[in-house]
Amino acid sequence: MRAPKLRHALVAALAAVSTPASAAFFQIAEQSASGIGNAFAGGAAVAEDASTVWYNPAGMTRLSRPEIVVGGSYIRPSFNANVLSASTIAGPTISGGGGEAGANAFVPNVYATYPVSKRFTLGAGVNAPFGLVTDYDNTWAGRYYALRSDIKTVNVNLAAAFKFHDAFSAGVGANHQNLNAELTQAVDFATICNAGALIGIPGAGACGGPGGFTHPNNPNDGHAKVTAKGDAWGYNAGILSQLGATRVGLAYRSQMKYKLSGEFDITPGTNVPPALLTDPNFRLVDSGASVQATLPSTVSLSAFQQLGSRWAVMADVTRTNWSVLPELRIKFDSGQRDQVVTLNLKDVYRYSVGATYRPNDSWALRAGVALDRSPVQSPADRTPRLPDSDRRWLSVGAGVRASESVSFDFGYTYIRLTDTSVQKTDGGVNSENAFRGNLSVNYTGSVQIFSAQARWTF
Repeated sequence: MRAPKLRHALVAALAAVSTPASAAFFQIAEQSASGIGNAFAGGAAVAEDASTVWYNPAGMTRLSRPEIVVGGSYIRPSFNANVLSASTIAGPTISGGGGEAGANAFVPNVYATYPVSKRFTLGAGVNAPFGLVTDYDNTWAGRYYALRSDIKTVNVNLAAAFKFHDAFSAGVGANHQNLNAELTQAVDFATICNAGALIGIPGAGACGGPGGFTHPNNPNDGHAKVTAKGDAWGYNAGILSQLGATRVGLAYRSQMKYKLSGEFDITPGTNVPPALLTDPNFRLVDSGASVQATLPSTVSLSAFQQLGSRWAVMADVTRTNWSVLPELRIKFDSGQRDQVVTLNLKDVYRYSVGATYRPNDSWALRAGVALDRSPVQSPADRTPRLPDSDRRWLSVGAGVRASESVSFDFGYTYIRLTDTSVQKTDGGVNSENAFRGNLSVNYTGSVQIFSAQARWTF
């Protein structure tokens, strides 16, 4: 499916951005600079600006004037790979170390709300809720599992909210999401050629050891790339209850079911015979490709408590249902066997608490902490494309009102990733990891996020 041509400049900017995951797995949490200062604690209950279109559309009824929020986050991830061992299925060592795989990116967002009446409000938002980019050196030891992984999404959200009572509001929204993906890896023709020679493929023996395709030195690898794109529809809904100085919000975002279509392109080494590439045991030829993938639903329960005129505290629990994505399976029009990455993800929770202090009517000072659980269950399930682990957030931020109609918000977050590992085993022909080799890697990582936004009310 082709992505629709959206005229809005922000949509074009989002579509061009490679977005590094900063929440669990490849979810992107940074959808507002005001929220990041509290580590998004109370996200479904705070409703202090138009970003509530995303976090809980019911909160739009708290905004008495039309407003626009334009912001973005600069994300600096670090995934450092320390290779413990790497070898082919036949035993020879695969050369190349690990190194840094993270890539920086700027992720923009925009929101707008318009109160039609005292009870009914409309809103819209454009942002990037999921994204991933990791990029390894071409000679690293895990190159047969991953080189570049790049996933971009753009979400357009239209929403409406109604205040049934001063103590109760509800909202609902429709979402259209586009996804573009590119996955690349090296291809181990040193091992494939030798396997082809054993089963008698003409010319395969000449492209093995005698042809210069040998380990442990960097061989004349091939290169494979899968690109895919598509779109999906979903919805979000929420309720908000105000009881005195206490506000409680409950928000839900639906799954996004994708049918992605694209291309598989392979570049073999110079000595690889066509008979090997077209043999039914390998079938390493250019082809159309397709993927069906479901991105998870989320449900958030948030609370906000005002403590006098200066202080407020907030908390949030968000469940993300990652179990809907047990694997990534790529199908090929050429008839070659599916390429599978088993994920075996579990549903997980994110917990956050925060506080805001207002020393005067112009300034707001924010802080928050969060624990974001990883959905990956074991080193065998973890992929070098995204070596995910539990994340601990420490956030600070500030907001300033420049005039009656203009205000600015800033935030900074440091995320510490728990040290983790990847353990992959080549099970031979027809296995998931066939001809990728055995790989053992330890990872350390962190993420820094710098956010800013401007808010105009009319």
